[in-house]
Amino acid sequence: MNLDLVRMGIRRSVVKKDTEYTVQTTTGANADDTKVWLCPHCNLQITKGTSHLVAWDSVRGVETRRHFHTACWKSFQGPLL
Repeated sequence: MNLDLVRMGIRRSVVKKDTEYTVQTTTGANADDTKVWLCPHCNLQITKGTSHLVAWDSVRGVETRRHFHTACWKSFQGPLL
């Protein structure tokens, strides 16, 4: 088993309110020690080593990429700004 592929997470497509998103899980373990993300749904920080997911608008591309707590993504209805 290639552990690097497992650490990168599973990528899938999800449709919310007529917008297709690419969603990928991540452990957050490979981030720079100073890297902190802000979840756009709850506005709380996601720190290094916290499992979460990354989502981006499939049409507009990775420039729309945002990091979400897993539970927040389930509640999120879009759009990504």
